[in-house]
Amino acid sequence: MARSGVAVACGIMRFIFLYVMLWWGLTTTTVVMGEPSNPLGLHFAETHGHDMVLQRAPARAVVSGHLTLRYSMEAAAQLNLPTVQVSLWRHESATSTYELETIQAHVGFPGQAYDSKQRSLLVWSFQALMPPMPPSTNGHHYTVMARAHLPLGMDDASDPTGQDDDHNPLLHENLYEVIFGDVWYCSGQSNMALPLQYTKARNSSLEAVLAGTYDHVRIHSLQTNMNPFQKWAPPKDAVEQESFMKFSSTCWYFMEGLTHELYNMTRNNINDNDVPLVLRQSMVPIGLIHTAWGGSKIEDWLDDDSIQKCNPANQEDGSLLLLSRSERPLYAQRYQDAVIPYKDLTIKGWIWYQGENNMENNTVLGNSLYHSGYSCLMVQLIQSWRSLWSSTSSSTRSITDDDPSPMMATDPLAPFGVVALPTSGSVGTLEIGTMRVAQTGGFGVLPNPSMPHTFLVQAYDQDDPMRSLYGDCWTGGCCPSPTSTSSSTPACNDATGPKPKTFPCEECANRCSAFCADVAATSFNMGPIHPRTKQTLGWRLGLGAAQTGHGVSLEKPRTGPTLAGCMLKVKYRSTRNKVMPLVTIRFNEALLGQDVVEVQAYNQTNRRLSKLEVLVDSTKFCLQKSPVNNNICIDDGYGNSFEMSGDSNQGWVPVNIVPESGPLNVQRRRRSGPKYHHEITADLSGVQGSISAIRYAWQGDCCDATNGEPCPLGSCPIISYPSGLPANPFVAKITKGKCECLPPQECNAFPVPTTESQILLDTVLNQGYYWTYVSVLCSLILALLALSWILLGKQNSKETSPATTDDDWVAVTAPTNNDDDDDDRQGIALPDIT
Repeated sequence: MARSGVAVACGIMRFIFLYVMLWWGLTTTTVVMGEPSNPLGLHFAETHGHDMVLQRAPARAVVSGHLTLRYSMEAAAQLNLPTVQVSLWRHESATSTYELETIQAHVGFPGQAYDSKQRSLLVWSFQALMPPMPPSTNGHHYTVMARAHLPLGMDDASDPTGQDDDHNPLLHENLYEVIFGDVWYCSGQSNMALPLQYTKARNSSLEAVLAGTYDHVRIHSLQTNMNPFQKWAPPKDAVEQESFMKFSSTCWYFMEGLTHELYNMTRNNINDNDVPLVLRQSMVPIGLIHTAWGGSKIEDWLDDDSIQKCNPANQEDGSLLLLSRSERPLYAQRYQDAVIPYKDLTIKGWIWYQGENNMENNTVLGNSLYHSGYSCLMVQLIQSWRSLWSSTSSSTRSITDDDPSPMMATDPLAPFGVVALPTSGSVGTLEIGTMRVAQTGGFGVLPNPSMPHTFLVQAYDQDDPMRSLYGDCWTGGCCPSPTSTSSSTPACNDATGPKPKTFPCEECANRCSAFCADVAATSFNMGPIHPRTKQTLGWRLGLGAAQTGHGVSLEKPRTGPTLAGCMLKVKYRSTRNKVMPLVTIRFNEALLGQDVVEVQAYNQTNRRLSKLEVLVDSTKFCLQKSPVNNNICIDDGYGNSFEMSGDSNQGWVPVNIVPESGPLNVQRRRRSGPKYHHEITADLSGVQGSISAIRYAWQGDCCDATNGEPCPLGSCPIISYPSGLPANPFVAKITKGKCECLPPQECNAFPVPTTESQILLDTVLNQGYYWTYVSVLCSLILALLALSWILLGKQNSKETSPATTDDDWVAVTAPTNNDDDDDDRQGIALPDIT
């Protein structure tokens, strides 16, 4: 009796436990009316598919899915829970297949749904953590098999496909042609989503696909407002399905760049003869997941808690305003549709290209240091995504595994690549430079302390070459419509476009013939806001990913020249008896790798093409103005707002970069040396007033957009050589003659100049050259009397030193820094008197 009583009690407790667990799961799950999203039976998640790539070792891939049964909560509470096992089978050849391992999957609490006839359905999710697997090279592939064991009594809940060893109903589902490699998640908005068909390099990519260069790649795309759904497929299959050209161009070109960096290939190595079969067979597979949505904002991709960590600002007065959870709009759709479904997939890293819609909607750009604006949201995006993906761990283990400890899937510091917006991404606003800094969290470069293990790609030198002609030629109606493409005078024959035309017929044909031919070859998608020049960006992303995620040698720079400091100076040119105010700009040497900083030639008669500007009105220093009140600056660089008058750009004066200041030129000169490879010099002649700030590549194009000519790619002056990476845009205050970067960025490469140096510089900039010569002459006389022994030593050294050339400069003022020019001296130095 006692034993039977215990058995009854245990049975009752078991029923109560199962019922409570089911009730808890059901009450925390949204009830879905109508057809369920999960069909009956056992199925892998929609993010999975045949031909997919699972993340290789050392990470452990996660496979997941759901089990849907036509059962009620009351009925299920009386039965055992179903179990799911996942097996991995390796295919060495057509005749050699063997089972590697079987994993007991974790089955979660069920959720409830209803079919079209209002019958109750229970939906269980399952996850299985696969063993660490090497990359699938030499054609090896796998089958992933999931088997659900249903308890007796559930055989009427679905359509069982067999029985297990205990004669329980059995369901199974298989994934075929699965390979292990590196999985990358590409997201953002329309410039990430832009299909390959709208890019100039598409045909070379298609040739490479057909030649077999990218047989190691698999692509998958969520259905978006710019791309159709793409099931997992090799690119050749996508070509046959006529879907390849609709895949994300930036994501694809990133893969090209990564592949070629990892295997030391060049852009010309795209056919079968250039890429040996043995090399292609040894390539680690790459899986590309694309989810970008055109017109989305960064908030759309974040969870509510992450958004709450960043303070928006009041657009009228610029003051910070912390909104409560109920007052803020919820940005849930993109996050729920494109982030949450993929969080269970183990991945290698992320590629992000977004920001235009935040610019268009006047998002406060802010600073992560003050937890404000886009800058803060960018930091939160990286941190929250890493946390979300890496938290997918499982307490499940192999049936033969004695270690029950959970294993992390995605690396908590997985690589994260960011594309900084081109000028076209400003959408008509002037704060594009501020946005580019905000995309780095305010540090001006990636990686940084708040965003470790990240990499940055600049796009401002890769805007569409025809962007400046789009308005006159396309919007103006000069190009023929598709029905009149043979027209020699399209403005006369084309029925589309404005009336009257922008130009007369003859001028329209002459001015726009090259543009119209270019657009006929590769059409725009919604205009130049979507540049058709995506391949170079992709290759730069590939370089960053190879260095950040694969440990590739850092001989190549990870990013372009990055500001380390600047110093105002006055120098005296002895052979021309001329005093010139200069600014020396030093870049971060460690980030250059084996490259040097080079100044590309540009038309110096148009100083704006230097993209380098100095501020002579300190009251106009403003990182972002209020879009609703032009007299209010909402960010002075330190998170404060203030009233201002006039255009904030009026006080900025463009200055020329000294042509011979590039290291390739400097090293040919007498004073050449390794210290010159990361510095340039700009000419401040003609600048009137005290200089209070300096900035580079802050807005506008790197070419003359008014001359009716296309803007050449990569034409911005300051680059790294030979890699050709453009300098990271920068802005800095100038205090006591040296750069003072805005926190959290630092630029302390130069010491504070001497008081005498500052006085002489102010004389040059504010009092004119006449009194400068007087001041210099007096200083030279005093220096001769006080430092005669230096002159004697210098005279002796001249007997063996080379003669001074017309290109030599001698410092009138210089910082107390042994790393500066050999001819510079502390305080007031003597001119060369040879």
